[in-house]
Amino acid sequence: MTTRNSDPDSGAMLLRVKVSIVGSEPAIWRLLEIDPSLTMDRVHEVLQTAVGWRDSHLHSFTDTDPYVRLRAVNGHVREPRRWASQELLEDSEDDLPETDWTLGQILTPESGALFYEYDFGDGWIHRLELTGILPRPANTTPARLLDGARRAPLEDSGGIGGYHDLLDTLADPAHEKHKDLQAWVAWTAGPWQQFDPEQLDINAVNNELALLFPAPSANEHGPGSESLTQELTNRMPPGLRHEFRSYLHAAGLDGPSTVEADIAEVMTAPYLWLTRRVGLDGLSLTPAGWLPPTVVREAMTELGWAKDWIGKANREDQTLPVLQLRESAQRLGLIRKIKGKLVLTSAAKRQLDDPKGLWLYLAPVIAHRHRHDSERDATLLLLLEVAAGRRTGWADYLEAVSFGLGALGWSTRTGAELEPNTVQALLVDAQEVLLNLGIFDDRFGLTANTVKAPGQAFARAALHS
Repeated sequence: MTTRNSDPDSGAMLLRVKVSIVGSEPAIWRLLEIDPSLTMDRVHEVLQTAVGWRDSHLHSFTDTDPYVRLRAVNGHVREPRRWASQELLEDSEDDLPETDWTLGQILTPESGALFYEYDFGDGWIHRLELTGILPRPANTTPARLLDGARRAPLEDSGGIGGYHDLLDTLADPAHEKHKDLQAWVAWTAGPWQQFDPEQLDINAVNNELALLFPAPSANEHGPGSESLTQELTNRMPPGLRHEFRSYLHAAGLDGPSTVEADIAEVMTAPYLWLTRRVGLDGLSLTPAGWLPPTVVREAMTELGWAKDWIGKANREDQTLPVLQLRESAQRLGLIRKIKGKLVLTSAAKRQLDDPKGLWLYLAPVIAHRHRHDSERDATLLLLLEVAAGRRTGWADYLEAVSFGLGALGWSTRTGAELEPNTVQALLVDAQEVLLNLGIFDDRFGLTANTVKAPGQAFARAALHS
């Protein structure tokens, strides 16, 4: 029968623990201060956050070095103890529940090292060594990173040997697999962080550790108090939240989300032109339900679209920029069709002479008005990329949004990742608005330019709504 050690006075002390990934060279390690009263399932969360894993595989703890063969003492071999999650307990009668044991009961000055294995396929073994016991200052978080070196290996890179081989290949441009592995690393690392094996941001890790143990008041949100970005973050897998939060911070969402009136007038020009052309009296459509040819020509000329358009530009059904502008304005709640006429909504009437007001109206509408939740999520992820201003081509936007949608749980009916054409279909409406506002310049299939400050401000305003 296995017995538990007596629990230290956890309310008055902290354990100083060095965590090292076995076999890493140069060493990947962390020095932590941890509350000994934390149960091992919470210690698992601390280790995932501190090392930088994504918590996408199984794990366990054991008091025996997996690489050392146990020797008999007085004719007996000590049975190793293993602490596991509920998923593993269902298939084992010998494992101990990690929720019932604390770190202070297992890792003691007499116990020797503790081992944490993550991903039984790759076999990432972490050695936990107790290096000190110290008094716990008042108002100290249950876990804090003091020091460390290098980021966690990439998930699914084949264990420590495979990871070392990967780094060697990346460092050798002449290697036959160099480009393929560069692409794999870019996709695996994702759009929210650059892969740098030497990188470790201790302050960012401690911010994430603090979020693991929020004060009671921090969880008291009133109805509707959660921001769009907070809601997206909370829906991310726990192992990806720290990467997503870091990217949100880097995107400068705390920057300005307002606009000067003259810039707003330039940005909203297509919608202003259309709503003013419809006017308070409305605009009669042709018997077939299209804009009159004269109006189509006016739009193409006055909005500067005619110079890039091949054709007469006088039939709405054959002049996509005008057709898409009208459909976009309808989706955004600026105009509606009633008895063969286009008429303004009350919202549009209020903004006829107020470009800045129209800009402020459009920002929350693009974030909230969607036909499907997947379209909404795709739009919010796109707005985040616009706010960050780091992408330069539409394919880059699609890749980043696709990664985010996968993280949020969206997939095909067969469970496969969403293809770029599927993501493109989800973003058609949002892309049209950004084109009409001049935030993107690829209306005719050109490469999207780097987003400028007014476009970033619009995206921030939408995400703040």
